[in-house]
Amino acid sequence: MALTPWIRIGQPLEAVVDDYERIFDAWDRGGIRGLVFGRLFFADDQGQFTVPAFQGDVAPYEKRGLRATRRDIALDAEKEQRLRAMLADAKKRDWTVLIFAPSSGTIAAEGLPLAADPYGTQLHAATWEDIFTAFPEVDGGIMDGWTESPYELVYHHGNAVFRELTDAQRDQAAARGYDPARLDAGRRHLHARFQNFTPAEVDYYGDCGLLSELNLFDIDEDALYWLRWRRADGLREGRAFRTALDEFPRKVLLGNGPRSAVFSGMTALDFHAWDEIVDLLLVKHYFWHRGFDGMYGTVARWVHQIQAWNPALNERQCWTVVRAFLGIELPEVNSLADMELGFPHAFFDEVVQRETRRALAAVGDPQKILPWVDTGRMPHGGDPMTSGDLYRILEASETAGLQRFLFHNHAHLTAAEWAVIARMCGEPWDENPAGYWPPATPKPSTY
Repeated sequence: MALTPWIRIGQPLEAVVDDYERIFDAWDRGGIRGLVFGRLFFADDQGQFTVPAFQGDVAPYEKRGLRATRRDIALDAEKEQRLRAMLADAKKRDWTVLIFAPSSGTIAAEGLPLAADPYGTQLHAATWEDIFTAFPEVDGGIMDGWTESPYELVYHHGNAVFRELTDAQRDQAAARGYDPARLDAGRRHLHARFQNFTPAEVDYYGDCGLLSELNLFDIDEDALYWLRWRRADGLREGRAFRTALDEFPRKVLLGNGPRSAVFSGMTALDFHAWDEIVDLLLVKHYFWHRGFDGMYGTVARWVHQIQAWNPALNERQCWTVVRAFLGIELPEVNSLADMELGFPHAFFDEVVQRETRRALAAVGDPQKILPWVDTGRMPHGGDPMTSGDLYRILEASETAGLQRFLFHNHAHLTAAEWAVIARMCGEPWDENPAGYWPPATPKPSTY
């Protein structure tokens, strides 16, 4: 059975909406069976994405006791009509259709006080009811990294593991039954420990099993309280929203897009526990170097930062600390310099297969695992991976038992990548410049 591909239309939506029939015919032949679109904004005259794709309704908010008003903002009826025609076409093809990061551009609403609704469930549920009532042809929505804790060691792309809680976060934690002072103590303790390793400690405790690693990182009661809060709080938020979503008049699929399995301990998004909450886990098969969200890039930044904090450690010892905390093994990578040489075949056979198998093992239904697949470049700013790397990611994932995947996203799809996907999953692409042509590769007539 061949892998089943889905594809996301990123912004601008117009690039596909204005030519959807020809594009969808090509995607159909290439095996596409699912569509993700959004965010829900069209481009304005300056090319900024500010024009809401639909008119929101205050009723779902008001019935939950929320204050809501319509913003005085111009819509584009013609573009909205074309979007709805595109969605109707996708459903005629029996594609599953999801919205990425569902949000309303026309409704301004305030949530209930923390004491009454500590997880913001009512505002979240009202927003989704508004959107999915407006789009009955859509099957569900995807949250991106919803409830994930930070995974970058220091600030990078809005992310920092040991960043101090804001006053708003302290108030939120207290309303949810946690002790903010103790959370701060646990965070500070672990942060300080990461800046005070000695070579002897790393060489002795190293990545030598749980009990040794507890000593290496000096995990005390406060640190454990902080680590457990990161996991438990996200699960409580997810469960609360799942309960509200199940009260909708129709079934709405819920997806969440977490980092790859190897980072799930760090992000505190437990795939196995989230199996009871979501309909889809869109785990990120993102492996590129540099940029953001790629596995190589994240690991390299950890090694660099541990050495910056602990200049007495050599690079080998910094790698030991990273392996001990993240549990990550990169075949044929023994130094940062090795990461500049691309991905050895063993990476796909070992790491990609292991990440896929772990995700599949966590859930009861393999159809729940729908990995995002991408190869760097924009919008993630990573070092480009080749179409051959894309093929090896898909081949290794299929070998591990994967049944379908989601390419992120069409705006950055190259001709070589589409040729790989179509050949693996459907009919080979004919490469006719007068027909469908992936947008990230210039047509022959343009150069």
